[in-house]
Formats: sequence, C-alpha cells, structure tokens
Amino acid sequence: MTEQTPPSTKLRIRLRDATAPLHNQLNQQPLLVALLSNDFPLGHYQQLLGTYYSLYDQLEVDIKCYTTQQPIAFDYQRRYKTPLLLKDLTYWQLLPSPLGCQIALPDIKSLGQLVGILYVLEGSTLGASFIAKHLQQSYGYTPSTGSAFFNGYGEHTQSYWQSFITYINGYSDQPDLVAQAIDAACLTFACFTQALTNTQLSPSEAK
Repeated sequence: MTEQTPPSTKLRIRLRDATAPLHNQLNQQPLLVALLSNDFPLGHYQQLLGTYYSLYDQLEVDIKCYTTQQPIAFDYQRRYKTPLLLKDLTYWQLLPSPLGCQIALPDIKSLGQLVGILYVLEGSTLGASFIAKHLQQSYGYTPSTGSAFFNGYGEHTQSYWQSFITYINGYSDQPDLVAQAIDAACLTFACFTQALTNTQLSPSEAK
C-alpha cells in the first residue's frame, strides 16, 4: 500500500498500486519481452511453458488444498491453469518437469494470502489474452495447437476478471486481510520474475 492510496480505496486498486513496480518488472522480463517478438524460437516457447507449469502446479495444489479445507464464496473450479499447460505440453510432446531451482512461492495459510495470489494469477490471465493473439498471428499457435494456457478463458476472460474483482473488493474494509493480500501478491510477482529469469534456455533450440 502506498501513501497515495487511502485506506478506503477498493482492494483491487490497492493491490494494483502496491504491486505496480513488481508487475512492471515482470512485464519487462527479457523472456516475456522476447515472446512478443516475431522470431521467438519454438524451443524457448516450450521451455517457457515448462516454467509456467512448475509455478502453477505448485500454486494450484495449495489453492485447492486451502479452498477444500476453507471453502470460499468464489468458484475457482473452472479457473485452474495446470490442465491447460498440460494440454500444451502434450501437444508439443513434452513432459512436465520441476524447475531447475527452488522458488520460494508464498504459502496459503489465510484468506488474505489466497486473495493476493489469485489477484496475480487472474491478472496474468487477463494480460495473457494479448499474448495469445500475438502467438496466433505470428506463429499460428491456437488453443488446440499449443497455446491453450495463454488463451486462458477465451471470450470469457473479461467477464471472469470482473467477477473476480467484485469478489475481492468485498474485503476492502478488512485491514488485516488487505495487508496479507498485498504481501502475498508482491511475493508472487517476485517469484514469477525469478523463475522466468532462472529459466535456462538452450542455444541449440534457436531458429
């Protein structure tokens, strides 16, 4: 939370403002910047999918565990991304593998931590829709040919985002939850940047 963000501000805005530097750092990560070029090697794309699989698999196991033990007033069942990543990896005839280094992803021990992590994941899905369009236009990758993950919710992406924002804004007047959500969101952004930066790209895969 920044000094310019009043305590009465909706949670979505407070998360946006607090995570802005880390969000920008992730957007400027060289691997993601290269992905939006017109000559991104297929091998690098496949390695990127593998990194995302490792991250989402760890996070979504914890999400499912927490929401099973502590049901929330929000249906996340249709939002899991690991099946989409498995679909992409299977299309490319690849097997998922763990990250080459340990990434200290945030634990989910409270509703606030869950909300913060989901904010990053759902926001990433919103941004991924632009990547999906680029992948189809530049490389011909579609949801059925290796780009299901970036396509996310397809035509429902915007409505899914709005329903998520409506849900988390309902907690705007809970200071402890807000603080936990901000901390978890910041850590999640940092973990994603670290994982992508540590992804070892094989020179032999270059076009």
